[in-house]
Amino acid sequence: MKTFEELQNIWDQQTASESQPTPTEIIKKAELHTKKIKRSHLWTRVILSLTSIVLISYYIWSGAYRHTQFSIGLCIMIVMLVSRVALEWISVKKLANLNTDLTLIEYSKLAHQFYTWRKKTHYILTPIIYLTYTAGFTLLLPVFKTIFSRGFYLYILLSGYIFLFLFAFFMIRIIQKEIKLLHFLKNIS
Repeated sequence: MKTFEELQNIWDQQTASESQPTPTEIIKKAELHTKKIKRSHLWTRVILSLTSIVLISYYIWSGAYRHTQFSIGLCIMIVMLVSRVALEWISVKKLANLNTDLTLIEYSKLAHQFYTWRKKTHYILTPIIYLTYTAGFTLLLPVFKTIFSRGFYLYILLSGYIFLFLFAFFMIRIIQKEIKLLHFLKNIS
């Protein structure tokens, strides 16, 4: 019986924890998460745009239009990157609609719409784009095999697929982080 009383005393002596954050704290946290997402979108657009420019430049420089299979593979890669950049631009416009000055109900509705859009982008469109991009790279390999030495071809083959695998791994991690941030924004209500 004495043990129960000791536990009760210890329980009663605990200070009341802050169970509910203030609206100002929620708004600040939402703004911080929105800034992180905007920064992520900016870097995604920059990296994909630069990669697209490099591939387009390589297409022109190498005269890829002379080899049908090579041209198709490189065009697929370029179109997939440009498509992904376009998706990021659309996401930026949708994210701009998430204004924290709105009422909580309006903000929650817009946050839910944006969350749904990004989930579709990440879970449906991004894998399709990534796999199609990989298929485009695979179409380049027979041409590389004929024009490069065996050693350089093996280097391109191994480094290309290792890069694609590592990139997929990091992309999945980045998407998981963004989905967590988006989940917070969605559930603010």
